[in-house]
Amino acid sequence: MYSQAKQLPSVLLALVVSNVALGALDGHCPPLGPVLPAPTNPTAHESVRLAIQDVTDTFQNLTAGFDATGISIAVKSIHEADPLLEFHHTPATFNPNGTTNIDSQTIYRLGSISKIFAVFSLLQQSHVKLDDPVTQYVPELLELKGETDEVDDITTVRWNEVTLGALASHMSGIAVDLIADIGSFPTDWTQFGLPKLEETSETGCAGVLGLPPCNRTEFFRDFGKRHPVYATFTNPVYSNVASAILAFAVESITNMTYENYVKHSIFDPLSMTNTTIFNGPEKDSWGFIPVNETWWGSSLGYEDIAGGFYSNTVDLLSFGTGILKHTVLDSAKTRKWMKPVTSTSSSGLLLGGPWEIIRSETVTKDKRLIEFYTKSGNLNSYNNIICLIPDYDLVITILSGGPQSSADLVNLALSKVVQGLLPAIEDASKDEVRLKFGGTYADITTNSTITLSLDDAPGFAVSNWTVRDVDVIKNYGEFAVLSSSPKDQVVSVRLYPTNLKSGSYTAWRAVFDIGTPEEHAEAEANVFWPDSSCNTWASMDRIAYGFRSMDEFIFSLDAEGSANSLNLRMFQVELEKEA
Repeated sequence: MYSQAKQLPSVLLALVVSNVALGALDGHCPPLGPVLPAPTNPTAHESVRLAIQDVTDTFQNLTAGFDATGISIAVKSIHEADPLLEFHHTPATFNPNGTTNIDSQTIYRLGSISKIFAVFSLLQQSHVKLDDPVTQYVPELLELKGETDEVDDITTVRWNEVTLGALASHMSGIAVDLIADIGSFPTDWTQFGLPKLEETSETGCAGVLGLPPCNRTEFFRDFGKRHPVYATFTNPVYSNVASAILAFAVESITNMTYENYVKHSIFDPLSMTNTTIFNGPEKDSWGFIPVNETWWGSSLGYEDIAGGFYSNTVDLLSFGTGILKHTVLDSAKTRKWMKPVTSTSSSGLLLGGPWEIIRSETVTKDKRLIEFYTKSGNLNSYNNIICLIPDYDLVITILSGGPQSSADLVNLALSKVVQGLLPAIEDASKDEVRLKFGGTYADITTNSTITLSLDDAPGFAVSNWTVRDVDVIKNYGEFAVLSSSPKDQVVSVRLYPTNLKSGSYTAWRAVFDIGTPEEHAEAEANVFWPDSSCNTWASMDRIAYGFRSMDEFIFSLDAEGSANSLNLRMFQVELEKEA
């Protein structure tokens, strides 16, 4: 296929090259994830400070007309004690029972950000697997009664097929919830063409509009009447009830109430002193209450687990920092958790458990793909999001409420933060790693040398790589003895961190990008999927000699974390960093 593409007329080739998106800048294909270590002191860099001021000015202009809407925006690096950006807007009009001045301690209702905690609680259980059927812990689900005696795949969930992981990632196929059933709301729905309901067809609970909150008994009484939307693992369908069921499992596993478990195992270790589940803060004056907001102080009953939490900027930044620093969940479990479970109809959105994973390759100069692990939350006029960016060790929180608050506002605010700040954070990362790892390494006794430098492309550029008088990059094709590719192709080498560390040593891996950007575009023009030539995941660690990989680079670090030597393991040479 590729050889045929090389015969395209030059004019046509120019056209396809101009319209084909490559993996990253200049056709480079970095591994997914961080391409350089995250900056450990971003606020020390002028580019970051200037970007913070620009983003702050943007939000001052954006919120100038927010007369009744409050908003809190914050960004924190897990390597610094204080947020690097904080913006709070207090509107002129608000409920006098709430705060008169919004700051980092101001409490909002979180909406579905609450869902993270049920999954997090299960992950802390060493003997529990997300592939376990939920009925192992909540067997009452098998006793749910349908609206009729009819039991088939259309009317009844196959609960033995529903796993904890399916519930966590919205892949269970079950209905969304009970409390949103409009049949219980005080409106004559017959005027809109709906039939009059029998009393047994109404839940009679919701927690709003004058209805009492729904309890666990009412859930098991009524949820069986809801048909499944899909068979399990067919398609993602958002479900509030799923989080409540996971919380029921947590209670069964820990022999504690969900509220007590979360407080003891998550809130307390992370100093989340102003986060609550079923009740609001001790004083209404601690929270922002928009005018005419009816959901402040109301309880959704068991569905508070899915969307009723209260919290503030300080606590959520602490929570996000705790996740990225593995404070209350070990690093291996955290890495596994922060991965996609399923795709969606949007090419820019994957789902985890319960992460909403935004993917973008338009944010930084290198045009590489970056994943943003988010969880949004919407409850009446409250609209919020928490966003973790593992590539840069950043936590972003956006909390808002009021008539001008919306999911669109939160998405806009997140975009302004990411687009305004991340290029500067990337620059800060390069400033730090250039001093720590960049430069020339050499060993005079073997006449070996290598240079690591930074440009706009991802990772370090590797050049002047000579070992025992042999030009390694020029002769790369000779090492690839098991490859059928031509030996004389253009090779570009980039170096990326792996986060593998031991004492004063850290391992990086090189990626050998074969071919020119034009050749990559030519190949891409022949296939129907984007980035088809970006296959680094399948090309790493391919060449080894004496059990040692060609692409493995091990740095020896000094007490300040700067490299003083580089070991090229396959070549068995140790290169000292030149001053």
